Amino acid sequence: MKKKTILLVDDDAIIRDLIKGALERHYKVFAASTYSEAVKHLKNPIDLALLDYKLPNGDGLELLKTIRKERPSLPAIMMTGYSDEAVAIKAIRSGVTDYVKKPFNLRYLMQKISEILGEGVPIGYKEEKKYFEGVKNRDEFIMDGIAAYIEEKYTEELTREKIAEMANMNRNKFCIAFKKRFGHTFTSYLNHIRINKAVELLKNPDLNITEIAYFVGYGNVVHFERVFKEKYGVSPRKYRKMRKQKNR
Repeated sequence: MKKKTILLVDDDAIIRDLIKGALERHYKVFAASTYSEAVKHLKNPIDLALLDYKLPNGDGLELLKTIRKERPSLPAIMMTGYSDEAVAIKAIRSGVTDYVKKPFNLRYLMQKISEILGEGVPIGYKEEKKYFEGVKNRDEFIMDGIAAYIEEKYTEELTREKIAEMANMNRNKFCIAFKKRFGHTFTSYLNHIRINKAVELLKNPDLNITEIAYFVGYGNVVHFERVFKEKYGVSPRKYRKMRKQKNR
């Protein structure tokens, strides 16, 4: 099925990249940091526009007016760091479909986008109610973006250093912020995602343990088996055997 396309406009590079990383799991994304860059993307097929209110060379409302001239029916969500209700009123009068106040939870944003595009709530989001808790500051927003990035890129080599650099933090500050937000260390969070994916793959009898380990991001099979056993108390082979006997 062809992915729908979103135009994302935000001049904050970190925030823009995190939102883009989260969206790319489900959508094709054209990203821009300025009014002029965004206008150039309007020549492409777009299903929804996600606009920051404050831009370097023209605010989001001006961009929205330009979009409305080109594509009157294109759905648009305005992102704003202003708490002033007057901004929301201006956005609504300009024809915005919805608006969200920064900092917001990325999963909440994903839900809004999915609903506007008539897709319902994405699988998995409605089951994770804890992720819809309010985001109080920029660090929490960044951590939510990092979590979404991990869930998308878990098969790749992800290190604390690499992710901390993405968040524009030193390693210690990142580790503290991540654990404060999620109650788990970066490593335990990543392992949790990978092992859950491995459990799903174990249902496929055509995949051996080594293949599964590599598919979920472990370059070392012994390490994969150790982490798996720490969570389930048995090796992946034993777990598969037990599931097979249970399903007879």
